[in-house]
Amino acid sequence: MADDPRNTPGNGPEDDQGAPGTGVATEPTGGAVKGGAEGDQADAVKTAETARAAAEKRATEAEQEAARLRRSNAATKGTDLDALRAEVRQEFTEALVRAELRAAAAGKLRDPADALALLDVSTLAGSGGDIDAAAVAAAVDQLVKDKPYLAVADQDGSAPSWGDVGAGPRDTAEPEPATPLDRLRRAYEA
Repeated sequence: MADDPRNTPGNGPEDDQGAPGTGVATEPTGGAVKGGAEGDQADAVKTAETARAAAEKRATEAEQEAARLRRSNAATKGTDLDALRAEVRQEFTEALVRAELRAAAAGKLRDPADALALLDVSTLAGSGGDIDAAAVAAAVDQLVKDKPYLAVADQDGSAPSWGDVGAGPRDTAEPEPATPLDRLRRAYEA
């Protein structure tokens, strides 16, 4: 089909710009017109060579652009990996601190999750990713001091002591008055 004179650029429904999709204009033959099929064939070969050269040039430019983009991606990929590693390391360290905090709060708080909610995990992590167990224990102890209602009940099953808040039954030396009138007498005598 490529040798078919009817299938050459300039012989079909294309416009004067050349073959469709090539973007290459055909050159008009100047001077004497060559005889019939030989002239058309020579024009077709010349047009095909021009189109091929243009396509090779575009392919070379595309390969160069692809290589440039690969180098650019490779250059930025190293910093992205470092940032990704730092982010994963930070998340892992925070998970370890949360586990250490739960373990430290297990015997001291009714609900160890309270320690996670009330303490700042990021302050308990070391700079190198290590965990300071003493700082975690101190933070839990300070939380129990600041909020004693979160503490575990004492060994006898009672809640931690709050001191005297002025409520509840009292042991008195005098018995309660038997009648309301006796109560009034006692109130006015005092």
